[in-house]
Amino acid sequence: MLDAAESLMREGGPRAITIEAVIERSETSMGSFYARFESREGLFQALHERFLNYVIEEDLFQQLEGAIAQPDLASAVQTFISRLYVMQQKHRDAGAFFMIYSSGDSIMRKQGAEISRAFAELLHRLVKAHRTEVSHKNLRSASDFAALLISGIALEGLLHEPGEFTGLVRSQKQIVNSTSQAVVAYLKYGG
Repeated sequence: MLDAAESLMREGGPRAITIEAVIERSETSMGSFYARFESREGLFQALHERFLNYVIEEDLFQQLEGAIAQPDLASAVQTFISRLYVMQQKHRDAGAFFMIYSSGDSIMRKQGAEISRAFAELLHRLVKAHRTEVSHKNLRSASDFAALLISGIALEGLLHEPGEFTGLVRSQKQIVNSTSQAVVAYLKYGG
């Protein structure tokens, strides 16, 4: 049923995920749906957990951790943002849905916040690993602001179609390069 719900989301967005459509697509019954999920919200919670597991199973954090080992701040930030962007684009529809839907669900918000804090901590470790290139005295504050900058740009990419926000359509490479340059400039010269 989760596979069916994911398929429906890819094809028609969250509105396409009705109990009836999931039952039909998965060739199950109303009874088996309610035995497993109790409600549409229960299905969304299970989809959210599955989405978070994808992020973790795909070794996102291992991939991002590999960015820390880069020889300089610029290549570390570039690698970090590039890998994050690839994952985001792979799960764009689900990510956008859960960003919006989870605002009213305390469990989903808590789970999402845990992933966000883990991401911010990885970025802080990256900044600490390249501290000799960072002008800020307070590395935590600098890495927190850099995380907010990256997250804001990533959020725009989740919620808007290319070019919809500013009118300028940019390639994945341009987005990664511009974001990386902004973060590196802030870390190196913004202190």
